[in-house]
Amino acid sequence: MITNQPQAQLAAIGARHRAAHLVQQAGYTLGIAALAGTPLAGLLPANFLAEAARVRDDVDKLRQDKTAMTAEARQATGTQNSAVREVKDWRRTVVSRCLRAVHAGLAMPDELTQMGNQRTVPDVLEALSKTIRLLKENAAALATIGPDVAPLIESGSKLYQALDQADNTQEQTRSAQLPAAAIAFNAKKGELYAALKIINEAGHELFTKDPEASARYNLSLLYRRGHAAAAPEPTPPAPAPSPAVGNA
Repeated sequence: MITNQPQAQLAAIGARHRAAHLVQQAGYTLGIAALAGTPLAGLLPANFLAEAARVRDDVDKLRQDKTAMTAEARQATGTQNSAVREVKDWRRTVVSRCLRAVHAGLAMPDELTQMGNQRTVPDVLEALSKTIRLLKENAAALATIGPDVAPLIESGSKLYQALDQADNTQEQTRSAQLPAAAIAFNAKKGELYAALKIINEAGHELFTKDPEASARYNLSLLYRRGHAAAAPEPTPPAPAPSPAVGNA
């Protein structure tokens, strides 16, 4: 068993990720896990890597289902179109304020002087959270060239909460309207995601004293945005889903 998380929770997680990216990420993650061998496998439940490979294969097969893939594409499009104009307007205000500070001779982080190009709600939320944090860190400097930024920070925080809630509501609505096959597909993707996270955390534990080796346990293939990403080097082959892998 990969995880005890309920199907609804796994489906919500899986809906956020493309099957093709998950499968490619799994190939890399299972590959470096196989190279690590017994020390890594010993940090995981018995036959965990074999079970993760089996789930990877299940996702790969299920993504051939036209109904499931159509639902996945619709979800991705809906999420990309969910960014609200209020957040963009707020960001423009922040950029204008911080560019004034730069022209006045103050140093400002690049994230506060550029709009960025976030296309999905999770990306917008992440950028919004970082902007709020940076505003707090640079509040004293910004106060020397204009009004206190506390109201701006407060409005940004409210926008974050509103957007996060709206996205969750929309996600729940979309999920409720999905056919059973698509829900099962999303849950299987969520299960694979959980497996990859567990393997990565085991890798981080194994290589606590080796930051370079630890850094190889990441999800960079999964989280690429809008363009192909090269696999981290070296890219070992994915292990076959057999009990021998789990005991490696």
